[in-house]
Amino acid sequence: MSALILVYDKIKDEMKMLLKNVFHNGKERNITIAEGKIAKIDLADNDNDKNAEVIDCRGKAILPSFANTHTHASMMFLRGIGEDKELFAWLNEDVWPREKKLNPELVYAMSRFAVLEMIKTGTTFFSDMYFYVDETVRAVQEMGVRAAISYVGMDFSDKDKTRSETEAMERFLAVKPPSERIVKVGGCHSVYTASEAMFAAAKELCEKYGAYIHIHASETEKEVADCLKEFGCRPVELLYKRGMLGKKTVLAHCVHLSYDEIKIMADTGTVVAHCPASNMKLNSGRMPWQKYLDAGLRLTIGTDGVSSNNSLSMMTEMKIAALSAKSISNDFAAGRTTDIFKAATANGFAAFGYNAGKIEEGAAADFILVDMRNPLLMPNHNMVSNMIYSADSSCITDVFCDGKRLMADGHVKDEEEIISGFAKAVTILGA
Repeated sequence: MSALILVYDKIKDEMKMLLKNVFHNGKERNITIAEGKIAKIDLADNDNDKNAEVIDCRGKAILPSFANTHTHASMMFLRGIGEDKELFAWLNEDVWPREKKLNPELVYAMSRFAVLEMIKTGTTFFSDMYFYVDETVRAVQEMGVRAAISYVGMDFSDKDKTRSETEAMERFLAVKPPSERIVKVGGCHSVYTASEAMFAAAKELCEKYGAYIHIHASETEKEVADCLKEFGCRPVELLYKRGMLGKKTVLAHCVHLSYDEIKIMADTGTVVAHCPASNMKLNSGRMPWQKYLDAGLRLTIGTDGVSSNNSLSMMTEMKIAALSAKSISNDFAAGRTTDIFKAATANGFAAFGYNAGKIEEGAAADFILVDMRNPLLMPNHNMVSNMIYSADSSCITDVFCDGKRLMADGHVKDEEEIISGFAKAVTILGA
């Protein structure tokens, strides 16, 4: 273990914080944060540890922070590019050509800006899939959030590329992350960008290093049709045959699953990262949320990248997920607020092994404070409903991750410098 990690752990162990008079479960309470966890939840009039740093939270409510289980953080420079196009046209004409201009420092600047947007909108964990992964790790470590960073194999059936991608994935997975906030992930981009050999190599490496797996799957009807034509089976069926499914696998999108594929997903415990805004914007389809939930699938929520969503806000994503669930099911009771909120919080953290996304003793101290006097949260008949259907980022005053305050009264450390660095990077790319 590096000296840096040891110093960080020592500091974390010594930190203690007391949130006084914070609204939780219908009452004002005092909540003690210690060693990066929620140590104690007490009534507000009870005496607590006098040695803790005290934060007066009167007028604020505490809620779990969000877990974004599928995004491409460094695609920030593509916001607003290639609008109103079908997925494969958008990728080939707008995304992939521009991505050829990227380099490590540009990805670092993009990653920091993406993390800034996520903190501002209450997200403290994201599962990322992009290039120059070490730069994303660097940005995440510096900014104090959690992330699952994927090295994703894409070889387009080129044997030389398969070899180089496999070697690069192993170099990435073999190095221990700089802190416990970061999880390294393997896998392949999709069945249409990675060969059978690439999948076999990724599977072997993920088993060797105990890594999670992240893959795009069944995003469009074209993907399904092409898979049936080439392999004689559907994408999830193919991934199952290749041994890629299980409790440590997260499949993004899963819009078009057959009955048999739903059963495979449920039986293997494979996680779905539902990206409703991106799916609807690219007209990829609407995932049948309630059908999957009732079948026992592990549902989480992701934003996808801003290139296909234009936003990294999980609050916006929750609202779209809830409305889409009702619309596709033609059922007012589909997409219940409690189910949607859990998918965006506890389920997302649990998918990558974190005990977080809930306000309870022993859970990781990842949470947000919201202003109960913000007009978007009034009246407070149902806080969860308000957060899904009416709130926006203006409601969030403070964001905490691993017991550390990342945003205080709406301000994130170095945010002006981060914004300036991003603006310069966009100018260089000329996107």
